[in-house]
Amino acid sequence: MQVNLLNRPGFVPAEDIAPFKNDIVADLGIESILEIMAKNDNYILTQCRNVLINPLVDRDNILHRQSVLRDALRNKKTILSLYATVAEVVTDVSNYRATSRKKGNPLPAVRVLNAIEQLDILAGGLERLKAEIVNTYGHFTGIIFRDFYDEFLKEFDTNFTTLVHEKLTLLRAISDGGEIQISGTIGKGLKGDGYIVNALSEYQTKRKFDIMESLFSTKVKKNEIRISYDDLALNRDCKDLASAGLLHVASCFDGLSIELMRLFDTLRAQLAFYYGCCNLHSHMENMVFPVCFPEIVDGEHAVTADGIYDLGIAIQNMRIPTTNTIEGDDTLLYLITGTNHGGKTTFIRSVGVSQLMAQCGMFVPAKHMTTQVFRGIYTHFVRNEDATMSAGKLEEELRRLSKMIDVMNPGSLIFLNESFATTSEREGAGIAEDIIKAFFDNNITVFFVTHIYTYAKKAYDEGFPRTQFLQAERTVEGERTYHITSGEPSITGYGMELYNRVMNGEKAGI
Repeated sequence: MQVNLLNRPGFVPAEDIAPFKNDIVADLGIESILEIMAKNDNYILTQCRNVLINPLVDRDNILHRQSVLRDALRNKKTILSLYATVAEVVTDVSNYRATSRKKGNPLPAVRVLNAIEQLDILAGGLERLKAEIVNTYGHFTGIIFRDFYDEFLKEFDTNFTTLVHEKLTLLRAISDGGEIQISGTIGKGLKGDGYIVNALSEYQTKRKFDIMESLFSTKVKKNEIRISYDDLALNRDCKDLASAGLLHVASCFDGLSIELMRLFDTLRAQLAFYYGCCNLHSHMENMVFPVCFPEIVDGEHAVTADGIYDLGIAIQNMRIPTTNTIEGDDTLLYLITGTNHGGKTTFIRSVGVSQLMAQCGMFVPAKHMTTQVFRGIYTHFVRNEDATMSAGKLEEELRRLSKMIDVMNPGSLIFLNESFATTSEREGAGIAEDIIKAFFDNNITVFFVTHIYTYAKKAYDEGFPRTQFLQAERTVEGERTYHITSGEPSITGYGMELYNRVMNGEKAGI
């Protein structure tokens, strides 16, 4: 059966819209978020990371995940219990396979025993999962979880589980010396060929089930001749024939085990994401962090938010940082200036993390958020000096940006943090103007934190269209509030002020 908890039926993944994943993880600081989601479970960490760094461009699929996640958050204990059951089965089978591989290539009879044990683990796990689903049937109110439950109970009804146990009984009979009826033809060199297992033991079940029936089709002829073999050659040939039959039986049951294992693997991977979301949501509720599901709109350049904050910083500091408001209807450029350490980088990180979570179908760290679906998400933050770099910092920045531009789609979103600041003010302004114009021409939304006052002031004075001018707020006394507010670009360096304060302080202490 198909498991459609993470993606809607028929969903086809689009091209990767966040190809520079390591940059996104490092620049937006999402590792602390993933750690809360995983709670020291490496598998959940991996699955949540895979989902989070692969945002969607299909609005319907984003809404699909939102619907499933809302239902999951209303039933956190059930999600945790379902995941634990599925994970236990997968772990048991994986451990058994690992033990079997250490023993090398088994004899045909041992192959049958392995098939018995593996199918037995899966059958037991299937019964436990079915019991879990029956016991929690009325918990979920959303149609997606209800459809999954209904399909599961229909696919793995009583007839199926009964037949699985019957076939396991047959396998055990074979391993204990039961009978296999095999037919075949004579091939090249008078060798046996085209072997078919017609029946196991001395009877055949008359029940029909489409999956199991294909494994044991009855082709026994009415006319049957039994021979005894006393000579060694005939004895050897018959043993070869028996081995071929055993291997065929084992391979048939391996196929069923593979299908069941695929179901458990898929279900575990999809439940792991919702398990991680439940962990994160509980943590945010316990810390009294604002959280909401964003409204995903069809329009373009509609990013608005109230009470948005940097979730990574909030988790690290164990308290909610300063929140901000975004009013972004029909905006292509958010130009952010202001004092050093005034909250500019934290602000664009809060937007970046929220947008990433929104396009993964998750809740976001804000009181309210409305946003569009961007065709790509990129980050370009300044890097620390690296002694191994073969080029200057400006060249390194431009090379990184060039690689992004090569694969960037119109309608994308990029966060530039202090880019082009490693050259002179005049050159930095020229580079910024050319690149921002190219982004404008390709309908790309830009959040740009910059210390290049020349560029920012020119954009403000000339009235750049579809641009919001933001700055890190300071009180009249010069104290930082860490709020980002609308306002005319300001000189971002307060070097002389800092110099006077430090030097005066040093002199006062002499």
